[in-house]
Amino acid sequence: MSGWAPPPLPARWASPARPAFVGRWSELAAFEEVWAAVLAGSRQVVFVGGEPGAGKSRLLAEVATTLHRHGAAVLVGTCAAEFGPPYQPFGEPLGALLGARPEAGLDDRLATLAGRGSPEDGDGPSHEYRRALYDAAVDAVCDVAAGRPLVLALEDLHWAGPSALQLLAHLVERTADCPLLLLGTHRTTAPDRSAGLVRTIAQLYRLDGVRRLDLAGLAAEDIAQYLVQEGHLSPYAARGAATVLRDQTGGNPFFLRELWRDHAAHGGRDLTVRQAPASVRDTILGRLERLPLPARQTVELAAVVGEDVDVATVLAASEWSRETTLAGLDEAVAFGLLEPVPPSDDVLRFPHALCRQAVLDLLPASRRLQQHAGVARAVESTIPASERRTQRLAFHYAQAQALGHAAEAVRYLTEAARSAARGLAHEDAAGWFEQAAALSEDDAGRGDLVLSAAGSHLLAGDFARARVLAERVATGSAEPGRRLAAAVAYEDASWRPGLPGHRAVELLEDALAGIAPDPADPHYVRGLASLGRALAFTGATVEADVLGRRAVDLARQHGDDDLLAHALQAGLWNGLRPEDAPDKFARAGELARLADRTGTLAHLGPAAYYRGVISYLQGEPDALAQAHDDLVRMARATGQTFFEYMAGCMSYARQFSAGDFAAAHRTCGELQDLGTSFGSDDTEGPCAVQSYMIRRESGTVGQVRGLITGDERPEEHWAPGLLALYTELELPGPAARLLAWLLDGRLARYEDSAQWPCVLIYAVEAALFLEDDAAARALRPRMAEYAGTNLVAGQFVAVFGSADRYLGALDSLLGGPAEEELAAALAMDTRMGSALHQAHTLAAQAVHARRSGAGAAVLDDLTGRARRLAEPLGLRRVLRLLGGTAPPVPAPRSPGGLTSRETEVLQLLGEGLLNREIADRLVISENTAANHVRSILAKTGSGNRTQAAMFAAAHGLLE
Repeated sequence: MSGWAPPPLPARWASPARPAFVGRWSELAAFEEVWAAVLAGSRQVVFVGGEPGAGKSRLLAEVATTLHRHGAAVLVGTCAAEFGPPYQPFGEPLGALLGARPEAGLDDRLATLAGRGSPEDGDGPSHEYRRALYDAAVDAVCDVAAGRPLVLALEDLHWAGPSALQLLAHLVERTADCPLLLLGTHRTTAPDRSAGLVRTIAQLYRLDGVRRLDLAGLAAEDIAQYLVQEGHLSPYAARGAATVLRDQTGGNPFFLRELWRDHAAHGGRDLTVRQAPASVRDTILGRLERLPLPARQTVELAAVVGEDVDVATVLAASEWSRETTLAGLDEAVAFGLLEPVPPSDDVLRFPHALCRQAVLDLLPASRRLQQHAGVARAVESTIPASERRTQRLAFHYAQAQALGHAAEAVRYLTEAARSAARGLAHEDAAGWFEQAAALSEDDAGRGDLVLSAAGSHLLAGDFARARVLAERVATGSAEPGRRLAAAVAYEDASWRPGLPGHRAVELLEDALAGIAPDPADPHYVRGLASLGRALAFTGATVEADVLGRRAVDLARQHGDDDLLAHALQAGLWNGLRPEDAPDKFARAGELARLADRTGTLAHLGPAAYYRGVISYLQGEPDALAQAHDDLVRMARATGQTFFEYMAGCMSYARQFSAGDFAAAHRTCGELQDLGTSFGSDDTEGPCAVQSYMIRRESGTVGQVRGLITGDERPEEHWAPGLLALYTELELPGPAARLLAWLLDGRLARYEDSAQWPCVLIYAVEAALFLEDDAAARALRPRMAEYAGTNLVAGQFVAVFGSADRYLGALDSLLGGPAEEELAAALAMDTRMGSALHQAHTLAAQAVHARRSGAGAAVLDDLTGRARRLAEPLGLRRVLRLLGGTAPPVPAPRSPGGLTSRETEVLQLLGEGLLNREIADRLVISENTAANHVRSILAKTGSGNRTQAAMFAAAHGLLE
């Protein structure tokens, strides 16, 4: 980017009205350290938090201006409080990079993120995927930073939407070796504190070079310095006034400034004899009341326009004459309610968002409606078409809809939503479609908007919200075609998180009954395909398979690639027993070829996943690796969280099979983070199984022994998992009782679930542990169905290696020959390259050899081979099964950068203690305990106390 020149710093940073900068010595020292790391080539991130008015933006401006004087390029972006662009605050920084790099397609992607496209442009990047957009931003930023250190200053991140936060995370995660300083300001107090930003910061906080600075109030000496510089007091007078002001403002810099300004306007009387205003709102009210009516109404109109007030819009919307309006703006500037933004006089700005909000709070509701309508008309008549114009019109007309502007609001909200959808900002699109639907007075149009919102929620990964909206249309629409489309959408949002399909079946059957069963109707065929998949998720796999095959045949006759892809995808989920594998593999291959032919990567996800599952079942490691690569490629290109989650599960399975538990554990953490994006369809259950599989192989399950009584009620837990825990903890009584409970007609309820192989293995392992011949005989026919294959549960939630190992172990227990089965298992495990499963099969061979009276040489050979695999990998479970002494579990350490006190608190969290109980145990205040818990959640990336307890167990912190 040799020809690129950075834009100038924001004019407001050079405004004469900018107050003096005082204090913040520790924060500035921290920034010196941070900048040294940037100059050394390391990306650094600082999130500056605090209450409104705490001086976050002032500190950011001071740091960025200083670094700019030292040669850094500075790009600045801000977030709007109301109806901001989807990718705010990245619009301004990325817009400044347009045209800077001559690469095909890069500017188009940057323009999409910067919101520079036309809202009527139907040729937007709908064929693109988020990852391509986000990577374009990363490439552009890194290119700039390669030439000179770069500061990316992002203000008011608490107003950033989900799409912007995803882009933020992507940028931070992929610029580790880039000389970049990313500064972000955000409010940490209600009601502006953003839960989405809190999660994002917690996710990023674990990365190197990411830190937080929360600003406290200014100290009395800092306030005294301010009064000397700004109020021209003597140092002696300033020290006396500073103490009073510190008490009255809590050290809040903005409130300090406004209080001092108000004090000066009253003649500078002694602060100790004057009652301070209770809030910024009271301060602003006092000034508004001193303005004449035209000036006050002009300020109110300016507040409705926005924080940055373009004078032309105010003039066009004002009820007063041009001269009166301009005079009112001048008076507002004189009273400190507005500030000029040099170098032109075309734009004014409120000194702080708090000022503008105070004016809005004081504005009567009826007048606010009229002002919004006037601003909307002014924007419509004076501003050229652009995405930002559409968003402003959508906001103002929506605010004025009670005055009869609902139709205009729906029109512009819909345009804004479609523009966001073209820009792949699915979360923003979903919200705006919903808002448009709520204002629509047309039943048919409302239903279509709700379905559009459901589709955007689906693409964003919020399956729960997509189901709610789709069900609303499926049960409430009078139009049969729309009801069927809604039922299909509901089913599409049900199978992804693996929910039972009963409700989807009801909706689809009801919708299909309302239309003619016409095979020539593509909507009918699509409905049949979805119904087949829904039936599969109820356990009716035979009926589902018949329906799925019919849908595929009918789709072929239509010659519609998209319809055929839907039918093929739906048909893949209709059961996966070993006898289904060849047909499913062929169908997945056809879907993959269809994806290549059409260039639609979305089809590649299900195809790659099923090719991977079947390749694992059939023991084909090369095909598994190829399918995994395809799934990762699809997930990265599309940015669809669901397929990223599935690719992560496949990564976990391969890492686990290889005995790389450190990598598998890291992947588990990533999967937990991804799972939080699925709305209320959390993935805590699958992640718990994945973590358990790691812990039992590495010998750390015993650390939860104190939480298990053996008297747990199976109805209140996932009974197979509880059985596995009893088995692993070697509790024969509870294990025998629960195994008998399951075998008493209850095991069959799990047979049609995706988790059946896991359930079956846990039952078999219990039978082997208990040496229960009757249970072994009952389970063997079920296990025999999988002879010659590997066993995998769910979406690679758990992998167990060769089924023949378990068949051989059962036959050995029952006194039959097991050598052939165990030899086949070892061959399979070796072909798959799984050191873990090879070690387990060798251990099973050693157990059989011992049971069948083999010689010492045979036993020593098998045991030695198993140990040579197990000891380097720390396979303590295998070593225990061999009958020897496993190496000790490493002493607990403090992972995640936790302090020693935080580690103590985390251990107590793992015991299930509440904050009050933790405080009592450690002799600290409950508030201090709560602060420690919040810090622990952020450092460990845990979304709740349960996940933090799981983190503690996984890191060996529970005794």
